[in-house]
Amino acid sequence: SLSIGHKGSLSIGFRGSLYVGQEGSTWSGFSNSSAQPIVLFISNERKTFRNTNTVNYDFKKLLKNDSHHLTALAGHELIKIKSTVDTDEVRFYPKLFTADQAFNLSTQGTPFSTDKFRNADDILLSYFARVNYDFEGKYLASATFRADGSSKFSEGNRWGYFPSAALAWRISSESFMESTHSWLDDLKIRASYGTAGNNNIPSDQTRTIWSGGTSPNTGWINNVNSFWTTGSSMTNPDLKWETTYTRNFGLDFTLLNGKLSGTVEYYWNTTKDLLLEFPVSGVGYSTQYRNIGETENRGWEVTLNWNPINKKNYGLSLGANVGFNKNKVNSLGGLEQYPAASGWASSEISSDFMVRPGYAVGEIYGYVSDGRYEVSDFEGFIDGKWKLTPGNVDNTSVIGGAKYLRPGALKLKNVDGSEDNKVTTSDVTKIGDTNPLCSGGFTINGRLYGFDLSANFTYSIGNDIYNANKIEYTTAGKYKYRNMIDVMAEGSRWNNLNPDGTICNDPTQLAAMNANTSMWSPWMSQMTLTDWAIEDGSFLRLSSLSIGYTVPVDLTRKVGIQNLRFYATGYNLFCITSYSGFDPEVSTRTKTALTPGVDYSAYPKSRQFVIGLNLTF
Repeated sequence: SLSIGHKGSLSIGFRGSLYVGQEGSTWSGFSNSSAQPIVLFISNERKTFRNTNTVNYDFKKLLKNDSHHLTALAGHELIKIKSTVDTDEVRFYPKLFTADQAFNLSTQGTPFSTDKFRNADDILLSYFARVNYDFEGKYLASATFRADGSSKFSEGNRWGYFPSAALAWRISSESFMESTHSWLDDLKIRASYGTAGNNNIPSDQTRTIWSGGTSPNTGWINNVNSFWTTGSSMTNPDLKWETTYTRNFGLDFTLLNGKLSGTVEYYWNTTKDLLLEFPVSGVGYSTQYRNIGETENRGWEVTLNWNPINKKNYGLSLGANVGFNKNKVNSLGGLEQYPAASGWASSEISSDFMVRPGYAVGEIYGYVSDGRYEVSDFEGFIDGKWKLTPGNVDNTSVIGGAKYLRPGALKLKNVDGSEDNKVTTSDVTKIGDTNPLCSGGFTINGRLYGFDLSANFTYSIGNDIYNANKIEYTTAGKYKYRNMIDVMAEGSRWNNLNPDGTICNDPTQLAAMNANTSMWSPWMSQMTLTDWAIEDGSFLRLSSLSIGYTVPVDLTRKVGIQNLRFYATGYNLFCITSYSGFDPEVSTRTKTALTPGVDYSAYPKSRQFVIGLNLTF
């Protein structure tokens, strides 16, 4: 940074930063399942260039009045990201080649395909400015402006302009508040309005990009089996910036000589022209990014800090915060609903979330479980198949076919009340909501004759978690060698196998074999989302606990030490929750914000312990 003085009336500061980064990964695969070995090399590379420059001005001396304070800042930023994917496939190695031989002797095979895909450069060019003003610390104002240009949009929509402003009034400094100074230390009200842009979509969604591919199904033309494809996403040259409008009203206060302080805030945020990946059909593409609809978030946030004890040798302070948020979809651009897929199960569970005007984002949709089919639900095993008793629900179309409909199979409810008692996609209904009623945290800080303690807790109440792991690891069928979770252990799940391994179709014997089991059979052709996989995600976590001891100064200074403190800190020490998964703070589907609260193969939070000392000479 650089500071320059100009005639004693203007203070100028310059600051610049440059970042250049490169990251990549290489994957190699070997297969000898065919007649001759095959080797596949895939290399990913991503380069990031970032340059930021700012200049700030302080007009304190120029104004020549200590009551007025004016500062200004202007800046520029350029971010450029390049990424490439190289794919090389070599076939027809000698049959007895091992993986090491194939990787080291690539010339002994025949090049089958070489594909170098270079994504379009992701460039973001930004200009920004900010002005802050206050009068005697009593009246405060701030204005900012930002202009962002993104290469992800067509030329006419490339730039987005995002202004914002904030005002504050310290009421406690007014003369008419003098009578309150005995108990009111500070009181300030504030309000702000602003806009922010979002361009979080893949590059090249506004123009058609061709890429190469290979497939044995294309046939060999002139001894070449490669082809050109436009991919599965349809272009949209009309894409533009998604914009969020924020409104915030707050109250800050301090009472009783600093013993009690806090803030109360109300916010109302609206996001328009949402950038969503919209499903299309009948045109040779599967999806298209579009600017669709509007959402809003409204809520309250309250923070309180209390210092009841503050003595020389001991003290205690407490803090807490809580937030209440309600989100709602205001519009979907004329659509009645928008099915969103988390994608964890690919096409087996296609649309597990539903976005609807007037309702919240994060609503989970699926089937309602009714336990399992018992032997009493069937007339018997007739003509090689199990026949349901009249009036019983038939969910054959959901679990994968008639051969899976038998005693012990997963049973679903006929939610729509259809007279034929068949469970179909029309029985899909809302089975969960990932939005909490409230969330927040609280802290406890104490000290006693050199010892100190600090504890930080976080919590969430009322949110549902979509436990996808429960579905995957309770489904067999085409996944014959998959591990099952505890609830599907032998003795808990339905069993239809005789001791000799043959299938039992005798009703009386089946009922006796499963008298003490409670779970359905995992044997079904596809995974099915039911309310059984939706769990309460409420929790209370001790996020961190630190205990320390500071050696008395009169002892440390004898050996030339100003301060010596020993401490031990633990992180994620416990979590109280009824959730059966590893961790209730989970949301693994990061590709879209429309499918929150999904737990699929998430790595749990680690528990850490740190022991150290702070030493000052």
